[in-house]
Amino acid sequence: MMSSIITALLVLVLVLALLVLLSAAVLLTPFVLPLFGRGAPFVPTGRKTAQLMLDLGKVGNGVKLIDIGSGDGRIVIAAAQRGALAHGIEINPWLVWYARWRARWLGVHKNATFSVGNLWSCDLSSYQVVTVYGLGTIMVRLGKKIKNELKPGSLVVSHAFQFPHWQMVREQNRVYVYLV
Repeated sequence: MMSSIITALLVLVLVLALLVLLSAAVLLTPFVLPLFGRGAPFVPTGRKTAQLMLDLGKVGNGVKLIDIGSGDGRIVIAAAQRGALAHGIEINPWLVWYARWRARWLGVHKNATFSVGNLWSCDLSSYQVVTVYGLGTIMVRLGKKIKNELKPGSLVVSHAFQFPHWQMVREQNRVYVYLV
């Protein structure tokens, strides 16, 4: 009798452990997949750096901005709080859900929109400012895409990583500004 109770408890513990592991795999997969070539890992930009990026990009009322790899949405939301029409594109659906929730919570959801997507397939042509915190490995290819799609006079603001062979307009605290 006692051994059957112990066996049943052990089976219950094993089933619960398996459920916890499966749940963790489902929840963490969108954060781990980028490490295997689908994009960049989620590394949030500090609030001061986000504000500096918007300052250097001259983001204000009516400016159309896109944040490539928008993560938790902090740059897009900060831009919307300044009156910009800001959009974030992010490959991680969990982060897009969270960013949408934050925008609604903060009351800027009409000016701050987010979509699940790949930076290579999004159309940049209607934006005046592009913000990005991309890895150095994508900057050459991303630079070509930006130059092909953005209108002359558009600004590109990059945190931490530079566009090779581009002429920088301004640099401050590892935030780089480029004029298309």
